[in-house]
Amino acid sequence: MSRRLSLNQLFMLRLVPLALLVALAVSLVSAWHLQKRFEVELERKETELLRIGASLLAAPLWNFDNQAVSELVDTLLADADVASVSVYDDSGTLLLARDAGNELNGLQERREAIIFENALLRRQLGYLELTFTRQRLSEQIGWSVFFTLLAVTLVVVAVFGWTMRFNRLHVIAPLNAILDTLRAMRGGQAFVPVVSQAPGEVGDALRAYNSLAVQLDHAHQEIAAQSRRDALTGLLNRHGFYSQLADWLETYPQRPLGILLIDINHFRWINESFGQDAGSQLLCDIAARLEQQLAARLCLPLARLGSDEFVAAFADTDTHALARQAQALQRAMLEPFSIFDQQVFVSMNLGGAMFPQHAATAEGLLKVVELALHRGKSSPGEYRLYQPSTTHLPAHEMIALERDLHRALNEDGLRLMLQPIVTANSQPGGRVTLAGVEALVRIEHPENDVLPPDSFIPVAEASGLILPLGAWVMEQGLAWLAEATRQGLDSQTLSFNVSAREVHAGGLVERLADGLERHGLAPHRIILEVTENLMLERDELVLETFSALRALGCRLAIDDFGTGFSSLNYLQHLPFDIVKIDRCFVSEIHTDARQAALVAAMIEMGHALGLSVTVEGIELREHAQRCLASGADHLQGYYFCRPLPAAEALRRLMTL
Repeated sequence: MSRRLSLNQLFMLRLVPLALLVALAVSLVSAWHLQKRFEVELERKETELLRIGASLLAAPLWNFDNQAVSELVDTLLADADVASVSVYDDSGTLLLARDAGNELNGLQERREAIIFENALLRRQLGYLELTFTRQRLSEQIGWSVFFTLLAVTLVVVAVFGWTMRFNRLHVIAPLNAILDTLRAMRGGQAFVPVVSQAPGEVGDALRAYNSLAVQLDHAHQEIAAQSRRDALTGLLNRHGFYSQLADWLETYPQRPLGILLIDINHFRWINESFGQDAGSQLLCDIAARLEQQLAARLCLPLARLGSDEFVAAFADTDTHALARQAQALQRAMLEPFSIFDQQVFVSMNLGGAMFPQHAATAEGLLKVVELALHRGKSSPGEYRLYQPSTTHLPAHEMIALERDLHRALNEDGLRLMLQPIVTANSQPGGRVTLAGVEALVRIEHPENDVLPPDSFIPVAEASGLILPLGAWVMEQGLAWLAEATRQGLDSQTLSFNVSAREVHAGGLVERLADGLERHGLAPHRIILEVTENLMLERDELVLETFSALRALGCRLAIDDFGTGFSSLNYLQHLPFDIVKIDRCFVSEIHTDARQAALVAAMIEMGHALGLSVTVEGIELREHAQRCLASGADHLQGYYFCRPLPAAEALRRLMTL
């Protein structure tokens, strides 16, 4: 891209040629004038010199005084403008001739009669011829032109320099100041008026610019302030709070900070019952009450993050003090609000997080406090402090795994794996009896070979990709079971893992029923495994889904039993058929008597509740022997078989 010329350069490109033309024109006019003047003066001098010379030669020639004639000729020749002198008699005969002896130019010959005159007679004796040179005239004109040109050039340079200085001070400098001010404003700095004493139109333009820029700066500041404020309540919005929180953390990196995120429960009921205007007024009343309750203790202004979410920040606090603040807010909300002369009671959930204990940045702090609030929403009116998850991954790894999941789903990168589950009739080290298989999934990664489920299932849950992933496993597993049935494995079961997202999304029962019908499979051969956390959710949809699956004819299993929030009450009343004891209880069962006793008690408890018991994580012969001796109904683990690809699993299982 070509570089644009500056105003100074453009000014010079126009002024310098003009100045040179002016200097040249002045010099030419001066030279012409000098030439005319010198020619007139030289003409007069030549005429006078001829007259005087002819007059002085008359007497010597009359008296035949050759020496005097010679001296007079030398005298005439001494003049710088005379190139040669010639004396002729009356008949035209050359009497005497002399020249300067130099190569001269611009020669011109002139003659004058030599007349002798006295009181008695007057007679022409001859004539005098002088040859004049114009060389001195040319030199004088040349020097005159040179000095004239020099003088004009000096004047032009002086004028040019003064003009450039004036231009720089009163035109270029103000324009550069305007540009610097605009760049500073673009960088977020406040407007500073341009100070200049520029006269005329430039000064008027600068004053107009300053006036306009002040107005624009005020408008910009007002817009910036509005962009950081919630239009309804006047509190800081998310952007404004984030900015102030980031500044506070940068200013006080050593001071602890507590964040409370407040969510008003069932606020949509207000809008549906009383209308949007009443809901907006209630939000303003809630904001006012929160400010009144917290104003003296906040280190940052109260903010409204979303439609019914507020956030408060407390400096120099700890987890216990933060919990007390949450309790105080909950008590403050017990007093009813008034809408159309009706009392309205408001409850809220709160999430809490600490800096730097839970996050070291403003962005991270807001994320974890939102996560804490979300985890506590299952119990209305609850305060939940953020607890770090052991499965939490750095953001860049989460993004990479989500990208791998998308690629695997769209580009046939998923692989169905099957792990056998054997019955209690199996002999460790001998023949085993196949009860069924558990359907698992792996990702074939172009760089990292095969990704195990522990690495990508949390990301699938968080991103929502668990839904298409679960649907893929179900369809591929049912297709495999149909093929195994055709090959003679017509009594074995197929187990699926079902996530909370799949249950809450709906359609699980319908999708499973459709798959069973398409593949011609009996529902009792399907076992759906769910975790204890899902089992214990107080959600009608979960209970309805469990009942529908049982009504379809499928069986339900509690997966990873003992690692969640176990409850004998729920085990007694929910429609489960199988308990799967987690592998963490088995690893030391052959050497740790307490662990062996715990597993035996869990098996006995399952049987007492009428449940079949499967033990996972069987990796040693001793594990299998102890579990079978304790009464386990089924075993699963690497000791019997690792997860196998679908085709290989079919071949291997046919030989059992």
